[in-house]
Amino acid sequence: MSDINMTSLVNKLQNLELGLKSQHGQEFGYGQALRETILGKDHLMEVEVLKSLGDLHLQKAKLSKDSAEIDKAAALYAAALLRCTDPDMGQTLEHRIGYMEKLSRQLLQGYTPHFLWLSPDYWGTADSNAVRVAEICDKLDRGVRKWHSIEETYTEMLVKAVSNSDMFLELEILKSLGDLYLEEGKKTSDVSQFPKAAAMYNKALTTCGDPETKLTLEHRIRYMDKIREAVKKQNNVDEYGLNTAETITK
Repeated sequence: MSDINMTSLVNKLQNLELGLKSQHGQEFGYGQALRETILGKDHLMEVEVLKSLGDLHLQKAKLSKDSAEIDKAAALYAAALLRCTDPDMGQTLEHRIGYMEKLSRQLLQGYTPHFLWLSPDYWGTADSNAVRVAEICDKLDRGVRKWHSIEETYTEMLVKAVSNSDMFLELEILKSLGDLYLEEGKKTSDVSQFPKAAAMYNKALTTCGDPETKLTLEHRIRYMDKIREAVKKQNNVDEYGLNTAETITK
């Protein structure tokens, strides 16, 4: 990692830590940070946030001696390692995983963390996952009404999905966040929402391994591009009309 990138990363981490002090909870704050790193396509910071979430659950495991917290830490470290492209950061994560495994054996009488992402059939068949994930998202949609509440609820569920190595749910939440930003852009004619939708759809594409789902995501991206262009044209027309009206009145 270059010195410039390292300095930028350190500054971002410092700002994140300062921000967490004013949040409702660390996990909530890290969840918001994770969403923002995906929106900003900040891959280095995304890895750091996932590592920090892993550290948080490892600290909880130390206090509670709960194997579920160890498994969450394992899932988050593994997710960070899968996304990591920097050799130094990768080595740090491998050391952190080794430390977690050693601590797990000491705290929980030889317990070995479950790296659930290594088991493709952990969550069952594709059909059963489709039903399970649809039910979860339906409950989320019925449970909240305000736009920002929906955004925060999906963000919390995204963290939960990664913490549980639930890649099927993670993919659906990313798609749903993309849909949320797309609909907000259509409704308000706010073109700044469309890059957010694109970021979530593209993140889902990198997560997805199913060809049919990839086609669906690619279709959504093309549809989003068409809507964005239509909104841009409409905004230009509205602006032109306003300017014309101002000229006439002068």
